[in-house]
Amino acid sequence: MDPIRVIAELSEAVRLPVAAIRAAQADREAMVPAFLRTLDDFLSLEGPASPDALFYIFHLLGEWREKSAYWPLAVLLRLPPDVLDSILGDSITETSHRVMAAVFDDDPKPLHEIIRDPEADEYVRAKMLQTVVMLTWRGKLPREATAAFLRDCFSQLEPREDCFVWSGWIDAVAWLGLTELKPLVQQAFLRGSIDPEWLEFRDFEEDLQYSVDHPDAEPLHPDGELTLFGETVAELSKWVDLNPQTPTNDTPEWEPGFLGMPVRDPLRNVGRNDPCPCGSGKKYKKCCLT
Repeated sequence: MDPIRVIAELSEAVRLPVAAIRAAQADREAMVPAFLRTLDDFLSLEGPASPDALFYIFHLLGEWREKSAYWPLAVLLRLPPDVLDSILGDSITETSHRVMAAVFDDDPKPLHEIIRDPEADEYVRAKMLQTVVMLTWRGKLPREATAAFLRDCFSQLEPREDCFVWSGWIDAVAWLGLTELKPLVQQAFLRGSIDPEWLEFRDFEEDLQYSVDHPDAEPLHPDGELTLFGETVAELSKWVDLNPQTPTNDTPEWEPGFLGMPVRDPLRNVGRNDPCPCGSGKKYKKCCLT
């Protein structure tokens, strides 16, 4: 299957386009430049591109650890939130950090620019902080440089309130066990950067201490997978609305999944200390989040 046909089939997919993905995987040498041209044309407004095609291109480039895609994908992630959401949907919070860690080319500047950009999607900004953590764990970024960047974020990130990027910042400090930044986190709570509905200071302290005591373990509250993005079909088959084994008529017409895009997580804005939406009376972190 030639690259033009592969991209067309990715564009027209209702469910996971396994045949087109397999064809792309079988001819990676030809597909990478075609994917990058499609992405560049879209970003430069010189050519149309289907949101579905860009969704699969994003993930296949991550699977392939394609470093040449790192900067273009960083530009993609700085698109206006409504545009980006139409392309990536829930992969913004589920896989974007894992894809970007997979294509990382040793230069943290694009990640830093996304994190600092007040116009970028706040959830993407938070997730790119998780990418920075993942790369630091893997030795791709020096711990001292990451600590210095996170210290600078305290005074540089905007807006100071009502922005989920601060949740990502707190997680980064806690997961890396950066006890020297604990006073800054306390100040962030006091000035209102951290919504107590997301997290209380004692929860941060618990997460921080766990990372200090278990330096080689996963974080206490990992907030999704923190591994490099893997094989595209295996990864995306886990998503009910994309799984080719799920009957199409099982998805009601009013759900985004009916259009072939990932279904938005209804719990996306539920804080760990909020009452669990299931009605148990417990906090979310003690119930369905676990």
